[in-house]
Amino acid sequence: MDREHECLASRQEHIATAEQPFHFTDSGLSNVHLVGIKYFTCECGRVTAEIPAFKQLLELIAKDLVEKPEALTGEEVRFLRKRLGKKAKDFAAEIGIQPETLSRIENGRMPVEQQTDKLVRADYILSAKSPLVEEMRNALLDLLKEWKQAQDSVKIVATVRDNEWESRRAA
Repeated sequence: MDREHECLASRQEHIATAEQPFHFTDSGLSNVHLVGIKYFTCECGRVTAEIPAFKQLLELIAKDLVEKPEALTGEEVRFLRKRLGKKAKDFAAEIGIQPETLSRIENGRMPVEQQTDKLVRADYILSAKSPLVEEMRNALLDLLKEWKQAQDSVKIVATVRDNEWESRRAA
């Protein structure tokens, strides 16, 4: 709440309902509406909201985006990238596109292609903080950055020792 805002005494309290939800534009997404929160309107037209468990809400929105069956929009790509705390240049390199292309996607000047959509979702999913997932994520990101046309098929040799499998690429 802005302590320097002058019309605090004249603000009106509201509760967002299913019939009149709160349009949560501060999420960076144009289609997010909240129900059950308190929000306040002032004479000057300013609207402020009390949003509990803010981090959990953003995680829920991200989960919904990653799991939705429709294609991602540019603003949804930007939301997921920002949730990961990644700079546009770095994120573009991770998913194998030019930073200018990512900018056009995020600003709605270019549609999200199917391959980019899938890589954005995979990158988000693989960013979980677990040692195994981190290892897999780093290997995937290295592979995406260093992708090369295969010359010949490389043999993969899997070996079991004490009911544990290991694999290596044979020369």
